[in-house]
Amino acid sequence: MTHRGDFITITGKGYIGVRWGILYRNRIGHFPPATWTGLKGRLFHVASGGGRRMDDEQAPGVTWMGAPDTGVVRLPKGHQQMWQNEFYYLDGSVTLHNNEGGTDVDLSVAPRTWREVWADLTAKPDPAKGIVRYGLTRDTGDDRAPVPQYVTRARPVDPHRVPQRSQV
Repeated sequence: MTHRGDFITITGKGYIGVRWGILYRNRIGHFPPATWTGLKGRLFHVASGGGRRMDDEQAPGVTWMGAPDTGVVRLPKGHQQMWQNEFYYLDGSVTLHNNEGGTDVDLSVAPRTWREVWADLTAKPDPAKGIVRYGLTRDTGDDRAPVPQYVTRARPVDPHRVPQRSQV
């Protein structure tokens, strides 16, 4: 999903990987978060991976969110820092929206197995490949993993207005 207004409706039961691409060299500015709408069933945020948070340095003074010559993306107050890969578990149906604003944001969405998620989370750090840390799991195994920050069972006309701390 590469443009504001792009969305995908996902239906089923299993793991989903969302890979973040912030193309700060193309365009930087306001950052409205991606949102999940129309949830039927359950959706959990189970892990963060990709070997890096988006605010990790990839070169001195340069992160995956910006550089001194372009500026740096600023997340909304209280927004949890995303990692390159974010993993979710869905049992039902939900629509994910790319709400990019001033910042050029691309989201890649794909089904994943737990084996693929675990391999990503446990990939050994290799700075030469941009992998600077192990991943983080939030999956408790008993439905206590958090829901995404911006999720609702409603279908708002303007999906970028989903509240940050939604109750589902």
